[in-house]
Amino acid sequence: MDQLLDPSAIEPFRGTINYWALQTIAMMLTAALIPRMRITSIFGALGIVLALALVNATVWDTALFFSVPASVSRQALTLLAANGVLFWVLVKLLPGIEIEGFAPAFVAPVVFTALSLAISAYGREIDVIELGKRGAEMVGVLRDRLNAGAPPASP
Repeated sequence: MDQLLDPSAIEPFRGTINYWALQTIAMMLTAALIPRMRITSIFGALGIVLALALVNATVWDTALFFSVPASVSRQALTLLAANGVLFWVLVKLLPGIEIEGFAPAFVAPVVFTALSLAISAYGREIDVIELGKRGAEMVGVLRDRLNAGAPPASP
């Protein structure tokens, strides 16, 4: 167990962990901004981010290559509609994330993309692992202080 907590064991994955953590935060912020979209589990946010990454890495490249619409405006509308449908289907398949209606599913990928780009641009210096460690330490100190001020439990 100590090897898992060893900083040198995590070091090769630090950039990847930061990237996925920031993407998950972007999805959670998206749910906070979009009415009728709710994340019920952190794993729901991470799951949808991973599913979107997998689909974007495989399906979109092939689909765009074989079926590029005739005009730029038609292409943009087609991509937005397809992205909304894809997002809605993934949300319906994955646990931990809920969305009511197609309109929020249509808008959510656009908001997620904007937040993801902003967080990626401004969050590069954030070390999520170190932030998590400090947060856990602060929670431990707060817990100890609250327990110290609590009256002793009666038998």
